[in-house]
Amino acid sequence: MARVSQEPKINKIKKLPPSVIKDIELKNHARKLANLSPIKITVRECISCGALFESAGNRTCGCNTRNTGFIAGREII
Repeated sequence: MARVSQEPKINKIKKLPPSVIKDIELKNHARKLANLSPIKITVRECISCGALFESAGNRTCGCNTRNTGFIAGREII
């Protein structure tokens, strides 16, 4: 019987690039000055492939980009 790896899923999270995180931090500073709620980075599960990834609003990790479009910064599936 083959042994299946029991690695925790937490090690398999696709991280946002540092440039995107920096951009979100700058936008959050401007949003704070305008008394708006900050943009939050959360760990989500991709609705297409089930992988875990960091996101500031997208519902897919990028695995299914040809079937996903963006209108005004919002992900359309």
